[in-house]
Amino acid sequence: MNFWLVVGLETVAISIIGSVLHFTYAWSGKNKFVAIFSAVNESTWEHIKLALSGIFCCTLVDVWFLGDNPNYWVARSVSFVVPVLVIPAIFYTYTSWTKRPILPVDISSFVVAALLCSLAFAGVLVLPPIGEMGGIVSIVISVTIIAMYLLLTKFPLHMFLFRDPITGKYGYDEHNERRKISQRKTRKRS
Repeated sequence: MNFWLVVGLETVAISIIGSVLHFTYAWSGKNKFVAIFSAVNESTWEHIKLALSGIFCCTLVDVWFLGDNPNYWVARSVSFVVPVLVIPAIFYTYTSWTKRPILPVDISSFVVAALLCSLAFAGVLVLPPIGEMGGIVSIVISVTIIAMYLLLTKFPLHMFLFRDPITGKYGYDEHNERRKISQRKTRKRS
């Protein structure tokens, strides 16, 4: 395994996949299935989810090339945790000073999170075998992150991480509430 090749490929893939998935929910006509892996609003959680989507896509490919590494699943679980920590840390730190989001900083922070995620993944892969306890911990981490990924857009927690700073809404149901109200008004006029 070439450490820097893995880091580079994973960073680029996560960055590109996450960038494209930022728009796919709107492109799909706000399809609820697409909402599972795409951003439905501008909340910090939805940007974390974009990074996780990129990591999941990388996993589908790299498991074939790196899956025989005894630390593969531990490395992957560590890579799941990195964007969950890094994206909010960068965003809330810089916005505490600027008092507003800055698009180039947000894009850069996403790429930094992808890079750190890839470094953590490749770094754990080159460690001596971690063992059975590491495997158990990685399963718990992975299942928790995947459950969050699948559920928290539909059932967002009503806290700052899940709040869309533009609409003040949470998740896709509340984001679509405006569309439902508009449809009701249209039906009443007919």
